[in-house]
Amino acid sequence: MDDYLLLEQMCVGNQEAFDQFYQRYHQYIFQIAYKVLANRPEAEDLTQEVFIEIYQRCDQYQVSRGSVKAWIAVKVRSRAIDRLRKKPEVLADKLEDIITNSSPSADQFVIKKMEKDLLQAALLKLPLSQQQAIYHMYYDQFTQKEIAVKSNRPLGSVKSSIRYGLQNLKKQKSLIRWIGSGGGDK
Repeated sequence: MDDYLLLEQMCVGNQEAFDQFYQRYHQYIFQIAYKVLANRPEAEDLTQEVFIEIYQRCDQYQVSRGSVKAWIAVKVRSRAIDRLRKKPEVLADKLEDIITNSSPSADQFVIKKMEKDLLQAALLKLPLSQQQAIYHMYYDQFTQKEIAVKSNRPLGSVKSSIRYGLQNLKKQKSLIRWIGSGGGDK
């Protein structure tokens, strides 16, 4: 039975369909969770939570948006990153390890990916003008003059947006380190 039919059967309460779906995707979900969380018990917990969510909300899947496997992967990755965001001290410790350890590894790749995701989330907390200026400068590799022309803003305004945006990002990162060091527990 294909994945979509399994989901349809699960939506009407078919236990056999759920069992088959579980057998098909248990290892897949666990592997994604473990790659992001790098913690076996956390990955196991998340795997179970994702299965419960899929079972309870199987009608959320839309064929037009891609395969069931891709839908699951996005769901697992999002939930894993949400868990890490709730525990910023874990992320701060892992980032500190990356800075002090110069040998590349799969763990470092995953952490760098998580750091990128957190940075993108932090960017979304900035005012729009700062978001756009920083994005164009660091992601699109535009010069400040190119950003000014593209956004139809004065060069001085673009420079200020970048400067204030970077200051705001640094404040967010220092908050993560402050919480991670125990500073938020007092």
